[in-house]
Amino acid sequence: MKEHSQKAETKKKVHIQTYGCQMNEYDTNKMLEVLRHENYSQTDCQTEADLIILNTCSIREKAENKVYSELGRLRELKSVKPDLKIGVGGCVAQQEGKDILRRANNVDFVFGTDNLFELPKILRRVAGRKKISMTERHARQKVRNFIPDYTFLQSKTFGVKAQIAITKGCNNHCSFCVVPFTRGVEVSREPEHIISEARRLVAAGTREICLLGQNVNSYKANGTDFVELLRLLDEIENLERLRFISPHPKDFHSELAEAFITLPSLCEQMHLPLQSGSDRILRRMRRWYTMETFYEKVALLRDRIPHATLSTDLIVGFPGETDEEFEMTMEAVRNVRFDLIYSFKYSARPGTRAAEYPEHLPENVKSERLKRLLETQAKIIKEKNAALTGSFQEVLIEGKHHRKENTATGRTRGYHSVAIKDCRIKAGELLQVHITGANPNSLIAEPLYTSTVSG
Repeated sequence: MKEHSQKAETKKKVHIQTYGCQMNEYDTNKMLEVLRHENYSQTDCQTEADLIILNTCSIREKAENKVYSELGRLRELKSVKPDLKIGVGGCVAQQEGKDILRRANNVDFVFGTDNLFELPKILRRVAGRKKISMTERHARQKVRNFIPDYTFLQSKTFGVKAQIAITKGCNNHCSFCVVPFTRGVEVSREPEHIISEARRLVAAGTREICLLGQNVNSYKANGTDFVELLRLLDEIENLERLRFISPHPKDFHSELAEAFITLPSLCEQMHLPLQSGSDRILRRMRRWYTMETFYEKVALLRDRIPHATLSTDLIVGFPGETDEEFEMTMEAVRNVRFDLIYSFKYSARPGTRAAEYPEHLPENVKSERLKRLLETQAKIIKEKNAALTGSFQEVLIEGKHHRKENTATGRTRGYHSVAIKDCRIKAGELLQVHITGANPNSLIAEPLYTSTVSG
């Protein structure tokens, strides 16, 4: 009893600020699991924290600038809390290393994308006020369990939705992308460890799992390919929904398309990055598919499941992109009618081939093109959401609406966000609803069966 009391008194607090992609969000969750073993609890308040970590992204320049701006704001907090430890992890840390310590003298340690599980060792070293930069890559084999099992020992609860990394790194070397430099070569995790992690999550209450990887559908380990891994996960009892992100079009084939029909848990929704509608720009991007083959990939899914939802990534203003080539991207958006797009202005990243290309476009040209693209997509979404009004959908309840009383929020199998009126169903339940209206970014619904609504 005395030992427990002393442990409670020395409990510390950590605040982790996450930038960028789903893989970074996943890494943040793993950091929190590791830090539980070091007697840290999570806090959303920086001023309460004994440890602050910025988990960074370097895909775009603005994300990188935000990190240094945040470090600047933290100087004052560090001056009034000198024992506060500040660390920088993630892709910017991997890319910049010791330069971060020179540029921001309030930073105590920097750690790379391969080093997050070494946080306990890093923290012991910085406790003596020594500054640390640990960005060494671990020797990687083709197959490796890069998520140690011990991190689950003190994890008590998980959310309704969870993510599992199944691959790490990338071998594609697209000319605009820093991932091969910041996360290394592609490594597939052993299927046994993935299934074990999924079972633990489901046993703790998770109902939906999203598989993560920079090129998730190229997964292959111990004789198990991506489709077989999906089959193994689909067999887990009480796993209601399964998704994955991000696949590469070159690795999307008919067997994977069939899985959307044969595997009950696999949701009728897929992210398929296009990047550009111009074949010439796609070659310069080193994407290795054409618009013709991309349309064929879309047909593989929609011929089998016409109502499947499809999202994509698009870059506007790539070096040398002409007005005509931008119009090709617009045409692709109008033809495919994506349900969601993640669109960005091209941003040159250090070390990439595209950064050395001539003909970089002015910022105003890129901004105007992005504006036009977003306006076109907004019209498409408005039409598609309106077409869903009157339909019946299955929604996985994620929680209460943050503003409206007696209203729950959740998502359909097609990943549409839904606000459900007069609904007090607890998170994690599946509910049939009637779609009664649509907003620009979400749907409005009522429970289909009033008997499911508790008072």
